Amino acid sequence: MKASTKRIILRIVHLVSVIPVLGYVYQPVAEAAEYQRFTQFVFIPLAMFTGYWMYMGIVWAVIGVASWLGLNYLVGGNNGFGIALLAQIVIFVVRIIWKRTQGRPVAEARTE
Repeated sequence: MKASTKRIILRIVHLVSVIPVLGYVYQPVAEAAEYQRFTQFVFIPLAMFTGYWMYMGIVWAVIGVASWLGLNYLVGGNNGFGIALLAQIVIFVVRIIWKRTQGRPVAEARTE
């Protein structure tokens, strides 16, 4: 599969998976509570997976989605959502640090 075809497919899946999330965010709380868990476990991870894959690659996408699902499942409720969101920020920071340290030559020890 060509890279452009993969990118188009990922963009379409990403945009389609965000539509229910927008409906969840902008609905009244009483109505949104009915499908909160489904949104947190299906649509948000799907949007995250496709977004991370386009931006960072498949490995970081799997790490991001696994941490999101694991923390939401293990902690649960609104606390799980907040902790999982913080974990995504940590993943972005770790990737930035990792990318900046790659490709730099290690300083050689001077022997005099």
